[in-house]
Amino acid sequence: MPIETDIGMTANDVQHLRCKTTVKQFVVLVALALMALALRSQTSDPERIISRYELPSTERERVVDFERIRIAVRFDPAHKRVMGRVTYFFLPLRTVVDSIVLDGVRMSVTSARRGTQPLRVQTTDSTVVVYGRWEYPNRDSVTLDYECIPRRGLYFPGWDDPTNRKRKQIWTQGQPFDTRHWVPIYDYPNDKAMTETIITFDSAYTVLSNGVLRSKRRNSDGTITWHYEMTKPHATYLIMLAIGKYGVLERRTGRGIPLRLHYYADHPEWAEPTYRYSAEMVDFLEKLLGVPYPWDSYAQVPVQDYIAGAMENTTATVFGDFFHGDIRSMLDRPYIGVNMHELTHQWFGDFITQRDERSIWLHESFATFYPKLFFRQFFGEDIYQWMRRGEQNAALGAGNNNALPILHRNAGTARIYSKGSAVLDMLMDVVGEEQFHRAIQHYLRHHAYGTVETRDFEQAFADALGMNLQWFFDQWLYRGGEPSYRIRYQPVSNPQTGQQSVEFTVEQTQVNDALQPLFRMPVVLEVHYSDGSSQRVRAWIANRTEHVRVPNPQKQDVAFALFDPGSIILKRIDFPKSADELIAQARLAPRMIDRYDALEALAADSTIGDSLKVHVLAERFRAERFHAPRALVVRTIARSQALQRFDVARAVLGEAISDRDVEVRRAAITSLRVVPDWLRPRVEALLADSSYAVVALALERLAAANPDRALDYADRAERACNGKARVSIVADRIRAERGDRSALLRLVDHASPSFEFTTRDQAMNALRALNWCDSTLAGYLIEARFHFNQRLAGVARDVIAFFARQAQYRSLFQRQLDGLPERWQREQLEDELQ
Repeated sequence: MPIETDIGMTANDVQHLRCKTTVKQFVVLVALALMALALRSQTSDPERIISRYELPSTERERVVDFERIRIAVRFDPAHKRVMGRVTYFFLPLRTVVDSIVLDGVRMSVTSARRGTQPLRVQTTDSTVVVYGRWEYPNRDSVTLDYECIPRRGLYFPGWDDPTNRKRKQIWTQGQPFDTRHWVPIYDYPNDKAMTETIITFDSAYTVLSNGVLRSKRRNSDGTITWHYEMTKPHATYLIMLAIGKYGVLERRTGRGIPLRLHYYADHPEWAEPTYRYSAEMVDFLEKLLGVPYPWDSYAQVPVQDYIAGAMENTTATVFGDFFHGDIRSMLDRPYIGVNMHELTHQWFGDFITQRDERSIWLHESFATFYPKLFFRQFFGEDIYQWMRRGEQNAALGAGNNNALPILHRNAGTARIYSKGSAVLDMLMDVVGEEQFHRAIQHYLRHHAYGTVETRDFEQAFADALGMNLQWFFDQWLYRGGEPSYRIRYQPVSNPQTGQQSVEFTVEQTQVNDALQPLFRMPVVLEVHYSDGSSQRVRAWIANRTEHVRVPNPQKQDVAFALFDPGSIILKRIDFPKSADELIAQARLAPRMIDRYDALEALAADSTIGDSLKVHVLAERFRAERFHAPRALVVRTIARSQALQRFDVARAVLGEAISDRDVEVRRAAITSLRVVPDWLRPRVEALLADSSYAVVALALERLAAANPDRALDYADRAERACNGKARVSIVADRIRAERGDRSALLRLVDHASPSFEFTTRDQAMNALRALNWCDSTLAGYLIEARFHFNQRLAGVARDVIAFFARQAQYRSLFQRQLDGLPERWQREQLEDELQ
């Protein structure tokens, strides 16, 4: 294709001129062309110069392409030791390769060979280097025997519990670069390989790994050898294994994909509530994406003390067992959203994988976005709007700290997850939902089992739809900040025609610099009139100030006006409204989120009288069906003694305490600073609530309001929850406050290594509230301070700091310094005790 030059001529045109004219003629022609260009630049807007953040490539160089990796491992869990053999099948990428560098942290390699030929190997604290000679294009293999004691990447919870009460498990967490801690491997996502995992372990345990289970072989020593195999390539950080005592719930998707859903063998009743909708999720994504589930099977498994929420290992998601429980637990911490998030990663992250660190949003934003669409289809539009609002709030919160782009290396989770998902929402709105899904389908198919970066995603819209969306990607991904709009409106009339309109004045008020643009977005402006009619206009808002007119054909008074109804655009907004406008919007806006915004503004407006405010709030509490606006009303009333003077407010609180929706009940009990006498009977009923969290909160509130009945409340709550640790810890803290020594010792026990980290966290904080510590608790806190689970370690650090500020407790920790196994641990704790 001819290449266009800056003066509107093609390169062929210039060459033709050079051949047909004299030098003098050519000089004259070029001068005339330059003059024309100068004139054109003076008579039209100059092209906008874009400043955008481009993260330097971090893609790692490699000398071979690993095509298949076979890992065979055994474990000594008592000593947290791995004994393994790994074979790499690869293609040299360079003409001659004389060494292969593998990632391997503190590996002891006992042998390296090429077939039967020994190879020289050298190890450092972080690498394993194998020396030899390999030539392109001859495929080859190398086998290593090794041992290691991993500090990260592979974990052994429960094996050091002297009481044998804690579940004994082994599990992995490879993201981002931790597989190297338990197997020497090329640990970077720009090379994918098919993997085999062969695990030999005690026959009393179930073993799960990636792919299809090819065989189970019983051995004479009481072990079983499990052989799993992947039939398609994936990144090495997605290699997983999990070992524990599990049962398996088997299901199939509509297309016949087998699902193996693991549950704790001693609690089969937990399986169904944990994995509800799992098969439907696969069917939903297959239909929406237009790309079949890309693997042979799918499994999920809960583990204790998990260091994250969940991990989308290829074909086998691992998740924290704080998401695994009975049907009452699911009211407090439902797995369904996380389940859908991790399943989405089987396409976005596993099937197609980030090429380097710059593109992590291509995993996490998509896995945050698609659960919203699933919830919309299965549970309605309101929850979709509410989930989007949560993402917007998280992104704007990050924007209050800095204006980093999504692609910045320090963007943070609020941008990589929440803002990126909100950006996908806006992109879907800009291009249309059908076209959006068609472009996504092209993107997935074009890069099947490969690696991607942001430019590939942008190019998919150009290839599938013929759309150049650089303006969109530039402002939302490569540059930072979010738009801030100041909106005002007024009625206007055309003096010639007499036609009336409502004219909006929209100003962008955000800081505008090289990395924070004036945003260009199509925005809907909607006016609702007093006769119940409405008009809307979709207009481009791109300049510092824009004026947009919305028709008022019936010459009606404005009831209320909306800028971006449904709140699709990520933004800050300054749009003051009168009490009448807010009330009309709260009653009549078609979308839940717009009614919610009106109620929120109404609740915060101190110029509106209490009587009017409380009656409107009560009306909307009873009229709304979704929990968010109803919970907002409850929080507003519960926190205001002034509003509680009104009978209607008291009636709302009473209704909320026994509401059908757990979110409303939780909002009520959380927001009550004190339990008034007139509400006490209803709050007492919450001691038998279906939600453990609500029970625990009700117990806290009632014990504070009625100390003389606190022990009775503690007993009632604990009986109603069958000894659930979350409630029992609150109950024992109340008993210990009143001198119950056995309750105090139970709290210390719950802080011990015999329990999973969420129980330990709660017990430690309860003992801190009691300001009580002994040498046993100090030992538990020190062990927790250096636990691999950083959430537990963080709580322990804070509790140790609290006690160390008191001379009578500081010595309890100082006396145990010498018992720490590592010098760095002793030095760190000593510093923290100062």
